[in-house]
Amino acid sequence: MSPPTACAEAPSAPPCTDAGASWMSLLVLQPSPFCNLDCDYCYLPDRSATHRMALPTLRRIIEHVTESNIVDREFTIVWHAGEPLAVPISWYAAAFDAIAEVVPDGIQVRHSFQSNGTLLTPAWCEFIRERHISIGLSIDGPARLHDLHRQTRAGRGTHAAAMRGAALLAEYDIPFHTISVVTAAALDAADEIYDFFRDHGIWNLAFNIEETEGIHETSTLEATDTDTRIRRFYRRLFERQRADAGRMRIREFDAALHRIRAGALADPPNEQTRPLGIISVDWQGNFSTYSPELLGVSSATYGDFTFGSLVDGSLLDAARTPKFQRMLADIQAGVAQCRAECAYFGLCGGGAPANKYFENGTFASRETMYCRYAIQLPIDIVLEDLESASVTPPASPGGF
Repeated sequence: MSPPTACAEAPSAPPCTDAGASWMSLLVLQPSPFCNLDCDYCYLPDRSATHRMALPTLRRIIEHVTESNIVDREFTIVWHAGEPLAVPISWYAAAFDAIAEVVPDGIQVRHSFQSNGTLLTPAWCEFIRERHISIGLSIDGPARLHDLHRQTRAGRGTHAAAMRGAALLAEYDIPFHTISVVTAAALDAADEIYDFFRDHGIWNLAFNIEETEGIHETSTLEATDTDTRIRRFYRRLFERQRADAGRMRIREFDAALHRIRAGALADPPNEQTRPLGIISVDWQGNFSTYSPELLGVSSATYGDFTFGSLVDGSLLDAARTPKFQRMLADIQAGVAQCRAECAYFGLCGGGAPANKYFENGTFASRETMYCRYAIQLPIDIVLEDLESASVTPPASPGGF
């Protein structure tokens, strides 16, 4: 299989080869769709299903990916799309060994968990440390904000359990970052949120705006005064980061600084708009590409967003299907709109297809809430600070 064949139908797509780098940079694997929580803003369907990926399925997925012409020397596996720690350590031990047996010499595989933290134990910490796994926790800040949305199936808050997990990681000297979902209730609490993480010694933060994606069809941020409040929220977070001399790493501002320093490009890299740059695979081996949030979701326009199986199918055959080519054409049409109409295109590369589809009803569109608040607003804030030359910006962008 050759990546250029997969995207040759789209003349406006970026080149399909990059000397010295893998075409696929991220492999998102769903060990199980099950999650032990029932967060009300989650976009994932089937969170009650307890299916588990079979190890022969996993082996075939890795063989298929590494035997194709999309991996050169390294890639990252993110275990996600359910709560990864709901699957036992023994399964991961066997899975990691199977992956190591299948991956050819010279290719490095990194592993990462994105977890709600409630199932962490000393045994998990030992495994994470032994296997050099990166981990992020989903914590929305103090209990009064976190427990509004991140609850058990019985409606109980999960903040105490998540913080026990964070404390265990700290005890075992395992670095981690947090991702917080920003809901309407958080918008007037920037100082409270910042102080909470700083007081708990958590110094790597990321903020995801509560978006409409997948089965999450409405957002608390749809009120008429949201724009002003979000902008005030982010500006206050930046002021606090700056006052701490950049010790607090905040993904949005660090990424903005990195983009600004790299400079505007005619075709800036964007893994979410590049076919097969990110591959997401469910527990059965069915795969999707572009935004990971598309996996397992259906639509009236395309049916589901899966293109085939990595167990008994072919990436090349899937890329030739009418559905794949239609989505590719629509996504590239959206990128073309961004290129023609958006002043931020040279620092972004065309946004996130999933957000475009779920917010605008089509991939062939441009600005979304994700664009405005995850890309444009942090760039504006950092640029204003650089232009004012009031302080020296943080020395380097964060790396999680």
